[in-house]
Amino acid sequence: MKWTAIIVLLLSAACTRTPPPPSAPPNIILFTIDTLRADRVGRGLTPSIDAVAARGRRFTAARATVPLTLPSHVSIMTGTLPPQSGVRVNGGAGLAAGHQTIARVLKDGGYRTGAFVGAYVLDRRFGLADGFDVYDDRVERDVSGAALLEAQRRGDAVVNAALAWLPSSDPRPFFAWIHLYDPHAPYDPPADYLGRAKNVPYDGEVAFADAQVGRVLDWLTSSGQAGRTVIAIAGDHGEGLGDHGEQTHGMLAYDSTLRVPLTLAGPGIPVSRVDEAVSLVDLAGTLVDFAHRPRPGTMHAESLMRTPIGERDVYAETDYPRSAGWHALRVLVTDRWKLIASSEPELYDVREDPAEARNIAAGRSTSLAGLRGRLRELESAAGATSSNATPVPSDVAERLRALGYVSGARDEELPDDRAPNPARHIAAWNAFERELARLASGDPRRALPGLAGLARAFPDSPLFQSTYARALKDTGRVTEALDIYKRLVARWPRDAALYHDLAVAASAAGLPKEAARAEQAALALEPSNAAAANGLGLLHIENGRPSEAAAAFEDAVKRDPTNATFWTNLGNARRAEGNTSAAEQAYRKALELNPRHVDAANGMGVLLVQAHRASEAIPFFDRALAGSPRFLEARLNLGIAYQESGNLEKATEQYRRVLELAPPGSREYQAAAALLGGSKQ
Repeated sequence: MKWTAIIVLLLSAACTRTPPPPSAPPNIILFTIDTLRADRVGRGLTPSIDAVAARGRRFTAARATVPLTLPSHVSIMTGTLPPQSGVRVNGGAGLAAGHQTIARVLKDGGYRTGAFVGAYVLDRRFGLADGFDVYDDRVERDVSGAALLEAQRRGDAVVNAALAWLPSSDPRPFFAWIHLYDPHAPYDPPADYLGRAKNVPYDGEVAFADAQVGRVLDWLTSSGQAGRTVIAIAGDHGEGLGDHGEQTHGMLAYDSTLRVPLTLAGPGIPVSRVDEAVSLVDLAGTLVDFAHRPRPGTMHAESLMRTPIGERDVYAETDYPRSAGWHALRVLVTDRWKLIASSEPELYDVREDPAEARNIAAGRSTSLAGLRGRLRELESAAGATSSNATPVPSDVAERLRALGYVSGARDEELPDDRAPNPARHIAAWNAFERELARLASGDPRRALPGLAGLARAFPDSPLFQSTYARALKDTGRVTEALDIYKRLVARWPRDAALYHDLAVAASAAGLPKEAARAEQAALALEPSNAAAANGLGLLHIENGRPSEAAAAFEDAVKRDPTNATFWTNLGNARRAEGNTSAAEQAYRKALELNPRHVDAANGMGVLLVQAHRASEAIPFFDRALAGSPRFLEARLNLGIAYQESGNLEKATEQYRRVLELAPPGSREYQAAAALLGGSKQ
């Protein structure tokens, strides 16, 4: 790409501002703003979003299909409801190949396409990258390699990437999806935005996200593209902020987490306000219509541009409560009524009671029955199944038995009609989120008592039980943790993540064969489980089998190609088997994904020293130490690189520093002492 050509093109566009002919397909920019409540727009926090709404079509009663990031975005991008797509919670295998998306339809119709996402939960491995020329998901991951779904990057970094891609000499129209994760917990806005939001952290994040939208709008104006670009802005779901007792989202289905802002603006879109109930599932087909492309038959047929919209049934759900052993929720909304179906039905007149403060189900049996019937019809049409418990496939069950696990035919799950309504236990969920935050921050001892209480109170929750076991492991009570994990995989034999957790505990307990069997069981259940493949690789390394380890790590990076730690592990294995070219390729890929990855930088430096290129290795060891000053191996290697480069003074300085930091008798201490003695001779 030649930047001079781009500059000329932009100047020309800015001077002429010639509107496209009516038949020309427009550019399309879709902003999805994570965790954005409907009541945070139009009140001074979001001037950029408000400006778009003022010149376009604004929807005041739009709802997400699920109050969770991945399934909501799957509905947005495919125009399918969760029962159709099969994506109902975050994580897992994600969207299966073959689903038609906005990006695929537009790319096939002559658009250039780019996606820029702000969180790992939307990483390409979860299925939304199909159809995008560029899928920018460069989110820095946890150095442990764990698949932490909440890993994120700030909105300014997301928009920087988008603004680098948007200008182009390519004459084709573009479709850009820009995902801003900032309003998601934990709330930590830049200081000036916190001040603008009167020191309310969530509102500060909203204001910051809005400012990033404004940067893109400014580019549209300066580049002359504003008049030929359709803009769609939507929250993917809301945030509880204490409403109905829910602090975050995903567990309940009230409008604090389901109602979202939704705005369309651009050529041919009249200024209007729509108060009828609509769903984000309608967005895909509507954007395809704007592009003058035929809708795939799988996309929801309703158009957001229809006038009038008319009364219709809007579906939503959340399966997330099942992880706590509670009832899944199914929702049907009309312009007036909202049904939340569980073991304890809730009915609200949202026209008269928008806060959903008065459950009137007991006094409205006729209305309740009618809504329940329509909900069943809608679920049936969408392909919903009646039970969450499905058999383990026979071939997988056989592999589990061969590995020493008796799987049983089905999970032992509490039937939904006997499971409690999660609204009854939302305080327990808030307590769990608090203890989980402590555990994630490296404080398992503080988290342990609370998690123990939750595990006792909710024995039917795989999530509470497994998190308690993790806290036991992290506090050194590995044998107790291992016993719990063994009970969990016997009760929930379809849960690949539980087998991986069992493997981690078994490895910590010094039982590598048990750990390997558990990782193999996880892969039998979920072949895409990159963490299990990586775990197998680590076990091979510990047992001196670098070639087998390299094969396992190759599987891991194939399944999770943006994980810098997995690439680093592959580099270490290739180096151990003597394949320096492949090792260098893996280390450089890890550093491309995460330039601050200390193990990858150290590994790259070691390769260069071994290749007698010590002076080139020094910057890599410096990079490793900048990220982790107590990384003794990297400091020792830096001394060796200086010594090999002929700088004995700096080599001596590093060896002495290792002797100051390393425990006497440790490998690094002994090596530094020997090298220091040798350098003086």
